[in-house]
Order: sequence, then C-alpha cells, then structure tokens
Amino acid sequence: MRLLKIVALVVLSLLVLAAGAVWYLSTSFDSDRVKSELSQAVADRYGRALVFDGPLTLTFWPRLALDAKQVTLSARDAPTVLAARVARVRVHVGLLPLLARRVDVQEMRLEGVQLHFARDMLKTLEALQGQPAAASIKDAPVAFNVHRVSVTDASLELVDPVQGMTLQLSRVTAFVGPIGKGLRGVLGVEGDAVAHGLLPAQGRFRMTAGFGIDRTGLLSLNNAGVDFDGEALGYRATTLALTSGGAAIDRAGRWQGKALALRVHGQGRAGTSTITAEVPAWRWEDGLHLAQAAATFQRDGERGGALAARLANLRPLPEGWQADTLSLEGNLRRDGRSHAISLQAVPQWRSPDDSLLLNGLDAQFGWPGAGDAPARRLQITGQLAWQPLNGPLDASLAFNDGAQRLAGSVRIAPDASPALQFELHAPRLALDAYRAELAGLWSARSLPPFAGRVRADRVEADGWVLESVVLPVAGEGAALRFGPFDGAVFNGRVSGQLAHDAEGAGLLELKATGVALEQWPRAAEAKAMLSGGLDADLRLRFDADAAAPWPTAQGRMRFVLNGGAWQAEGLVDALRAPGGPLALALAGAGAGPALPIRQASADVTVSDGAGQVDALSIRSDALQLTGTGTVGLADGALDLALTAQLTERPEGMRKSAFAKLQRQHLPLRLSGTLAAPQWQAGDHTP
Repeated sequence: MRLLKIVALVVLSLLVLAAGAVWYLSTSFDSDRVKSELSQAVADRYGRALVFDGPLTLTFWPRLALDAKQVTLSARDAPTVLAARVARVRVHVGLLPLLARRVDVQEMRLEGVQLHFARDMLKTLEALQGQPAAASIKDAPVAFNVHRVSVTDASLELVDPVQGMTLQLSRVTAFVGPIGKGLRGVLGVEGDAVAHGLLPAQGRFRMTAGFGIDRTGLLSLNNAGVDFDGEALGYRATTLALTSGGAAIDRAGRWQGKALALRVHGQGRAGTSTITAEVPAWRWEDGLHLAQAAATFQRDGERGGALAARLANLRPLPEGWQADTLSLEGNLRRDGRSHAISLQAVPQWRSPDDSLLLNGLDAQFGWPGAGDAPARRLQITGQLAWQPLNGPLDASLAFNDGAQRLAGSVRIAPDASPALQFELHAPRLALDAYRAELAGLWSARSLPPFAGRVRADRVEADGWVLESVVLPVAGEGAALRFGPFDGAVFNGRVSGQLAHDAEGAGLLELKATGVALEQWPRAAEAKAMLSGGLDADLRLRFDADAAAPWPTAQGRMRFVLNGGAWQAEGLVDALRAPGGPLALALAGAGAGPALPIRQASADVTVSDGAGQVDALSIRSDALQLTGTGTVGLADGALDLALTAQLTERPEGMRKSAFAKLQRQHLPLRLSGTLAAPQWQAGDHTP
C-alpha cells in the first residue's frame, strides 16, 4: 500500500512537471526568435536564405516538434534565387535544449518538397574542389544532430542550359540518418525520373548508400549504389546499375574512392546492348584522377558488335584533363559484314571550349569488300577535336587504304547547315575499285546533310584519266549531287554535274572541250574508231530510282568533232559503190580505208531512252554527209539515213566533171551499233 502511494506521488509529480514544462514552453516560446535563429544558422553554414512564409508553431503530441508551412530556401550565395520550396516541415527538437532556449534538431520530416537548379554541370564538376571539413564549423544556437530526415512527395528539376539537358524527378521519397559526428547512417532515395535533351530517359530510380562522419566531422561513403529501370537511349527496356565500394574525404577536401562500376543494359526492337565500365580507384584533387579505367560495349543483331576501351593516367592540367593513352579495340557489324576497329591516341579534355582532343591519332578500320571484292583496311592518322555534348567535331586527318590516299579537314557541326563539311586532297583516285560504295551512296535514301570538296591530281574512272580535278559533293536525305566539277582530260577539259533530288529525279550535265578520242583506251570499242578533238554539250534528265536509267532519259545533246578520221572500211566501201556518183571521184583521189574528218556535228533530242538525231553533218576533205535518224542510248543501236555529195573538186578532176558530180546525191544507210556500224549505199539521185 505504501509502494502504491509512492508510485502515485512520482507519477503525479511527473505530470505536474510535464504540465509545467508545457505551460512554460507555451508561454515562453518565441516563434520569431526561433525562425530568426534557424535562418541565421542556415545562412552561416550553407550561404542560403531560409524564409518562413507562415508562423512557426510548437506541438507536443506525439513528440515535441516545431511545425512550419510554406518554407523556401534560396540558391547558395543568391538570396533572391529560389532553389527549394517545402509545403510542410516538422522538426523534432530536444526538450532540455529548448528549455535553455536552444534548438537541438533531432528529426526532420519534409512534405511536398520542390527543388529547381540551373547550372552547367561540366563547369560545376571542374570547379568542385571538396568541401571544408565539418569540424571547422563554429558552434551555433541551432545544433544539427539529426537522427533522421524523411522526405515525401518531393520533386526536383535540374536544368543545364549550356548542354541542353533537363532532369525532372517526381514522387520522390527519401530518408537519411542518423547525421552527426561519430555516427554511421544510411541514405535511401527513390522516385520517378524523366530526362530531356542529349540523353532522353524515363523510368524509376533508386539510390542507397551508407555513410559515416568521424569525430572531426570528415565524411565517408560505403557500399553506395544507384539503380534505374525504364526507357533510355532509344531502348524501350533499360536497366542501369552504378555501384561504389567506398569514398572518403580528408581535411584538405580531397576525395578518394575505390571499386566504381557501371552496367547499362538496353533492349530494343533492333536488338540488345550492354555497356560496362570499371574504375579500380579514383581521386578528386583539383579534378578527377584515374590511374586506369576500362569500358566495354556489346550489341547483338545485324547492326551490333563488341568494343573494349582502356584509359591510362587521367589527370587534370591547367588547360584541362589529359590522359597518357586511349586504346579502343573491337568490331562492328552492319548488314551482315564485320568491321574491325583499332584506335590509339593521346586524349585531352580542353576546358575553355569543352573540347575532347585526340592527338597522335592512329586508327584502323576493317573494310569488307562488296560481293567478291577483297577486304580492305582503312588507316586514319592525324588530330581530332570534338565538343561531345553540343559542339562541332574538327579533324585534320589523312586516310590510307593501301591504294588510295586522301588528306584534309573534316568538320561535323550539329547546329550548322550542312552538319558535315569536308575538304580533301588525293594524289590519285581509282574510282573503279569503289563501284559498289559509289552505287550504294547514289541509291541511299537517308543521307545526313553534308557538303564538301575533293581535289585530285589524277582520277581514273572507266578508262578515262582526268588531271587536276575539283569535285564538290553534297547530299541530304535522299538528294545527292556530284559537281559542278571540272578537270583536264588528255589535252582537253571536262566539266559538269551528276545529281538527283529527293523524289528521284536525276540530272546529268556535261561539257567537253577538245577531248582527244584516240587517247581514250575504250574509244575503239565505244566510238567505232573515231579520232579527233571532241566538243560536247549535253543536259539529260532521268529517273535515278530506275534499275536502268537510260531508257528514262529526256533532254538535248550536241557533239562537235574537229579533225581526226573515221577508221571504218564499211563507210568508204559504201561511198565507192560501183556505179555510184562518188566511186570515180574517190578512186581518183586515192581515198584510203579511213575517212578524214575536218568537222562533224550532231544535234540529238533524247526521249524515252532513244536519241533522235535532228541534224548530223560530217565534213571530209571533198565530201559532205548529212542526215537524221535515231541512236539507242542503252544499246548503241543505229538507224540513220544520210546523203553524201561532193563539196570540193578532187585534184586532177576536170571542172565539167566535178560540176556534174556535184549535183549527184548518194543515199547511205547506217545501222548496227556504235561498236559495229554497218553501212549500205542506196540508189543515187541526179
């Protein structure tokens, strides 16, 4: 009975004491003073402005806590720039410190957090120097020994206007704690993530980490990890896992970490891809230091392959990050063919313009031949500068595939039009070896915007040899243009262009001046042994999508041949037909098997692949041939009707005989093909 009385007295005393404490706190609690002390503590410690839009209230159930609504936090050292807004904050505080008019924060609960940051992330990383040790922070009226911080229904927007990226987090929940010197705690965050810009993504993320703060206030992390599931990098199902074995900061603000690993796996309609990266150890001291790093890439499907990269001794220098070596080995598959890749370079990240430089570049690419053609290997040497996130790629390169050599500059600028530009020079180009590649370029229906120029000392193509050639090339989408080009051929010149638009309408323009046909290796086959200097002017339109474009050609052509001869016995035999008006004249002139040509001309109208010869004129020493007919552009078929007559008196012929023969006309029929013409004489007319 006595014991019950003692217990009752103790309980009554505690209730009276609690009631007194509640009464004392209720009457002595100064909301404005507490808000001022909290705001001052945040300003001194973090350089941010903490503002309470409403009153700060004191609650006693279920635990002693401070409640506030509509709290805002500014950006660091920018009181007018809003960085965070919280719909409601509940802060659990210690009772005894509060009786002494000190706020000891033990637990914080935040609801409806909204965060917004705008910054250049690359510059932020470069400027990161490590934060001062917590032990250097002076004691303040507010003690932040927080056992737990919990966040619900939070959102975050991070905008990088320089790199053109935006990260939005929503439905975020998080917890962290305990936080304090000599304590070990855990951190957990999860929510929805959406990224726009360079790396678009959408999905669910989770982040966990263990951390500790020693007695001096130094921070260390252990067993940290980040996971992501959703859509990213063009894959409808993507998983990402980033893990770290640990990281710690010393008194000088230097971070050191170990066992950093990344794995990204994506599954899409065209196949699956996997990227891995491993860093055994790293250090952040005025920039990132890596003794070594390795990464791999694997992709299945028709357009896949495998690559392995290694980086040695990455370190910061006054002009930017630099590494001793970068190596890349592997192969890429495309359309059932495998392309081997090997690259060695000295990389440097130049800070002023955020450029990645590859100095001493030596890259080799396997180039499988088309069809039965032998495989080739392309070697690229030189220097390359690239702004990976939003800038251009500039390169001074030399290309060598064992037979062809080109050197010059290449520029890829995403914001320019066209995006790809180049200026290349070659001592010699043999285009016959690249028929399949040129045909593929001609028929491509999805070309990136590009424009450039190739200059060559010598170009060989289909028996032609052109000297000092300047060839502009441009394309976009399904449109492609070669030219206007210009070059010397034999002792003449050739200029023109070949192009087709996005709808497949092709255009061929060609002008030739003084081209010596007898120097063309295929003249005997294609031109029936013609010789002399050719002038040509043609403009044809055709269907570039057709398997055989010649039957679709429309346009005009004009040819003029100066000097030379027609090495064709059939023509001379037809002119010498027995009983014909020219037989005696030619026999008297001692005509040989070749017909000398002073000048020949032909005007041709092209329609549906056939050439209608509107006017054909061949002027020899004493003869004039004129006529009309057709020429097949695809097969070279001939169907021409001509008339021959004397125009000059042969040596030794009497004037009266010449006057009589001059009025005579000999019909001729030309059939067969350009390679095998057939001449036939008809009845002469007086």
